[in-house]
Amino acid sequence: MGSTLDCRNSPRLRYNVFKGENLGRRMADQSTFQCSLTDTWHLNNRVNLRLLDALTDRQLAATILPRGKEVASYFAHIHMARFYWLERRAGALAKGLKKIPAGTATRAVLRQALIDSGEAMGELFAEAERTGRIKGTKIGPVGFLGYTLAHEGHHRGQILLHLKIAKLPLDRATSYSLWYWNKI
Repeated sequence: MGSTLDCRNSPRLRYNVFKGENLGRRMADQSTFQCSLTDTWHLNNRVNLRLLDALTDRQLAATILPRGKEVASYFAHIHMARFYWLERRAGALAKGLKKIPAGTATRAVLRQALIDSGEAMGELFAEAERTGRIKGTKIGPVGFLGYTLAHEGHHRGQILLHLKIAKLPLDRATSYSLWYWNKI
């Protein structure tokens, strides 16, 4: 396996791609990648939007406990986590974003919030590609991207489990389509 990571045909990323690099201080040479951090971030955001768009109103409002969280609250949380990350790392990017009070968001509000915060996070990663740094994180841009993707993927999994427990599962084809990143 070579040292090239191609997002359209993703081989496993091996540690030696970054051999000798301190990810907390410098990123790997971007010429070895065919897919940028920013591209990867936007791909992740498209997965979130695909999931949101696939849900019915009933699924979006589903709860599994009498006073439990609605599925919509997970999307609001994803947006608010992005807001928090941006506020601490690139305050100017967070200024145009709107906070979503718990339990108040409609589908349209959630969708626009994910688009707006997704664009702002994309700008954060684009700047990180230029500078090799993200303010306020010791794990570097690649590590921070991994952290954000893990966080959002975790909540997508919670949404799918929530729907399954509520007996309102996402249809199989849509569920599988969330994993076809080379087609999103």
